[in-house]
Amino acid sequence: MPESPEPRLPLFTLSEAHELLDVLQHFGTTDHDWGAQARHFAAELAARVPSYDA
Repeated sequence: MPESPEPRLPLFTLSEAHELLDVLQHFGTTDHDWGAQARHFAAELAARVPSYDA
């Protein structure tokens, strides 16, 4: 992935957090060690990120 010319924010935006949550949930459907880790981090992220509905 090429480097962005813009500086990175210290935290994810809400949109970025939800995109990452979608990716983790997708990989969490696999029956593999990485899937278990993805499920764990998806749950942790979901507990910390407000929903789009909020």
